[in-house]
Amino acid sequence: MLFQSIHLQDKICDVRIEGACIAQIGPAGTLSERTGEEVREGGMLTPHFAEPHVHLDATQLGARTPNMSGTLQEGIANWAAVRDTLVADDIQRRARKTIGWYRNWGCTRIRTHVDTGNLTAVEALIDLRDQLKDEVEIQVVAFPQEGLLKAPGQVEQWRAAVSLGCDAVGAIPHFEHDLETGWKTVQMAFELAEEFGLALDFHCDETDDPSIRNLEEVCRQAKRRGNGSQVIAGHCTALHSYPDDVAAQVIADVVEAEIQVVTNPLDNIVLQGRFDGYPKRRGITRVDELWAAGATVGIGHDSVVDPWYRLGTANLVDAAHMLVHAGHLTADADMRRVFRTLCDDNHRCFGGVDPLQEGRVANVLYWPVDDPIEVIRVRPRPEVFQHGVRQH
Repeated sequence: MLFQSIHLQDKICDVRIEGACIAQIGPAGTLSERTGEEVREGGMLTPHFAEPHVHLDATQLGARTPNMSGTLQEGIANWAAVRDTLVADDIQRRARKTIGWYRNWGCTRIRTHVDTGNLTAVEALIDLRDQLKDEVEIQVVAFPQEGLLKAPGQVEQWRAAVSLGCDAVGAIPHFEHDLETGWKTVQMAFELAEEFGLALDFHCDETDDPSIRNLEEVCRQAKRRGNGSQVIAGHCTALHSYPDDVAAQVIADVVEAEIQVVTNPLDNIVLQGRFDGYPKRRGITRVDELWAAGATVGIGHDSVVDPWYRLGTANLVDAAHMLVHAGHLTADADMRRVFRTLCDDNHRCFGGVDPLQEGRVANVLYWPVDDPIEVIRVRPRPEVFQHGVRQH
């Protein structure tokens, strides 16, 4: 395969793929077509996308569990009502369908949260992770959807899930009875992660309540233990509603702790602000201010046709498109940074993105447009090359 006059990392180049690798990269016009070689001219090459936050145990259940109020609380209740009825074959079938959608849109790394209230689901997704390891890299987060200290047995199930072979430890401190208990579960998560040598991934402060301040405790623990690069705080929507001076201090803590904040704009534009009169809050975390302070941000799809979000295509550009609008990130530089996040900072929990360089594996997306802004505007389907082979 030969790509001529292609946009690659802010340069216009010729790129040749041979076998599974990127064989040559040269200035535009320097690589000539060989006999039998397929050629694309113009457009853009990028790395594959990575998904840092989705729920594959609940995916494709949206029609079975319609969320009539559109609230986070009803989504959790609807999920809890069906969770214990789920069997492994159904969980894997639904997850495979959504993973197929992700791959068709160019995403081959997926971090999924799995509710530790159903150990069958934990085992099913760990098994699926291992089955699909040659096609897609999956990480499984042990996620106690209904908290750790709200009911008997929750901690034991959570620990059991981690011991089954999860890749990261999760918690949901804002769902506990009070702030003190939430902070305690943050500490418990750090301790369990240290015990098993795992990363951490919190559902953190997914609320409009400005008094909820669990992100501060996540930062304190990460700074004290020196493992912030292994920590993600997802959602962080309460940050949207903090007074500006409080938000500035918390954002400074995030930067100092070196944790990553993952925003989930499709879900949170729907779930947040439900109890507001007009004007209604957007409820999406302060991405612009996090970036301005030097924080690392990721963008997740979060829900794909599930009890929280009935819509969803597993196309991360849809999440980027929503963030651009709801976050007022419509300056050219901001839109390009939003797109770049999908194929750069989203890879952080997977050890970083594999650069597009000579000699590296040819996991690339070919876009028929030459500007990330056009990708966000038009949302075309890329041609997906994995190990040099075009996927269909």
